[in-house]
Amino acid sequence: MVKYLSEEWATEAKKKVLAELDPKKDLKGMNASLMNVVQNVPPDQKTIYFYIRFVDGKLEELLATSDESVKQKPAEFTVTGDYTTFVQISSGQMSSAMALLKNRVKMAGNKIKAFTITKPIDTFNACIQKLSTEY
Repeated sequence: MVKYLSEEWATEAKKKVLAELDPKKDLKGMNASLMNVVQNVPPDQKTIYFYIRFVDGKLEELLATSDESVKQKPAEFTVTGDYTTFVQISSGQMSSAMALLKNRVKMAGNKIKAFTITKPIDTFNACIQKLSTEY
């Protein structure tokens, strides 16, 4: 079991996505980069930056760190929300689209493009849900 948003979790999540998801079929050849800013992460309420980048549907980068230097990475979208909401998304209790609609997360970036990548991002989330994760 790996701790959610730890470096070990990020490594295992990337391996799982690369092994199980087809870049064209499952991830629709998506080109996108997202910086997820996860606030109030227990036990000390710190902020974790969860960065993902896809090129032609292939997951090129997946990082989870409290190091603010990751904010220098190019991100088309920045999604900010509370740890509890990200747990609900990553564990399958809530879709990323529903979190946006309910204002549980705030998103900066092209809203039209965001809707075009919602399905592949949900497929990505469904894949990482299968990791044995400690929240």
